[in-house]
Amino acid sequence: MYKVLPLVKKTLDEFHALKVSYCHFKSNEHLDAAVSGLTDLDILFAHNEYEKINALLQQLGFQKCNTAWHVSYPHVEDYIAFNEGKIIHIHAHFKLILGESKVKSYILSWEEEILKSRVLSKEYGIYTSDPIHEMLLLIVRIALKLPLNNSNYQENKDVVDATREFEWLKRRVSKNEIIQLFKARFNEKVAANVGIIYDQNITYNNVKIFYKASKNKLNTYRRYSYLQSIWIKQIRRFAIVLIAINRKFKLYQGIRMHRTFDANKGLIISIMGADGRGKSTQVKRIKSILSKKLDVRYIYMGSGNGPASWHRSLLKFAGSFLKKRKKETSNEEKIKFKFSNKSIFKIIYLLSLAIEKNAKLKRLAVYRKQGMLCITDRYPQIQIDGYNDGLHMREWKNSSSLLLKHLARFERKCYSLSEAIPPDLVVKLIGGSDVLQRRRPEMTNEEIEKKQNGIKSISFDKDVEVIELDATLEIEEITVLILDHVSQRLVN
Repeated sequence: MYKVLPLVKKTLDEFHALKVSYCHFKSNEHLDAAVSGLTDLDILFAHNEYEKINALLQQLGFQKCNTAWHVSYPHVEDYIAFNEGKIIHIHAHFKLILGESKVKSYILSWEEEILKSRVLSKEYGIYTSDPIHEMLLLIVRIALKLPLNNSNYQENKDVVDATREFEWLKRRVSKNEIIQLFKARFNEKVAANVGIIYDQNITYNNVKIFYKASKNKLNTYRRYSYLQSIWIKQIRRFAIVLIAINRKFKLYQGIRMHRTFDANKGLIISIMGADGRGKSTQVKRIKSILSKKLDVRYIYMGSGNGPASWHRSLLKFAGSFLKKRKKETSNEEKIKFKFSNKSIFKIIYLLSLAIEKNAKLKRLAVYRKQGMLCITDRYPQIQIDGYNDGLHMREWKNSSSLLLKHLARFERKCYSLSEAIPPDLVVKLIGGSDVLQRRRPEMTNEEIEKKQNGIKSISFDKDVEVIELDATLEIEEITVLILDHVSQRLVN
């Protein structure tokens, strides 16, 4: 048995106290997973209570999402909140909109009866649709998604899930009950076909026969004609393919792929810490969790082996070649090499790094404005020189060389953008030197302490929330703490 998340319980208690007309209307076979944050909460609400529900959920800490056009449907809203390291996703339906994948061509008018006949699950404290109406919807849903041929039908995930749910519902609904309901909703012929499905379960032929018999009645609930639905489906499929290509080759990351928050309500979450603190691990975990439901952008802001701009990638490749060449030269040639190549290469590399950081900061600003969640590994700063993602050319600002002076100013200008575009939440992972020494044995205690003290000393604008977490805590515990702070930041 799964645990009902505290925020889910609080939300349900508010629904009951305010006499909200709602029910979890499908997939009640795994209701335990829904109330524990492992799957969506598919909740049907009365259409005339939209304003009330919208205000209530946002008061409780849920964020209403803007869903990308190619995966959105009318009368369906997405609300997201975080609790105990899990995402609570309320898929709020204010009408019964069903049908083909990526289209949902039908709006049924049965929601009032379904809400009136709801039953309370005492185990989880949530109202659900009664089993007979859930079976009605399950059969109709699977019929409206019927493919043109029988190719691998029984292996289709939707069919596998529907078959399992149907068997679960059969233990709660008698054959006579479901036949009488379909007779009232459709006619005797359709009801007889449902009796066959009840006896033989969901198969392609059984569902096809049912669909043919019920087609005329179901067509009265259409919001699109048959040809319109085909056209819309192909457009959305084409859009999904283009977005997948764009994502694969990272052509333009400003395109919304899934769900975002309102404009200017995005967040930049920066995870900082000296080497060995586990920041990269936390970045991956947080990104993985949030990406399941939201448009998340990850940007590596360091100068190490993380993702780099095309020009710095070329320089890194050239640098490895120069190092190899250096090993093959004599001592006398090494001296010439150092002054003829390495210093020039260093200048070019640092310029490339500064330009890269500046461009990434500008991208972060765009993403945040579009309502996306941005996760960064490190963050540029101008308070500490030479390490912790600080300036590298500051020592040249007083150089006798006019060129080096200009380069130092240019670098500072690039890095200074980090103060104009600050993160919203900074997580500093701080840990004991002994633990970190075991994780990074190539570093001395002095180096570890220097970097760690540097991270601690970096300050941000008063509007930036900065938290320090013990890097020696369990990985899962740190993840939960970070997500809790993300949730609080979104609410505030």
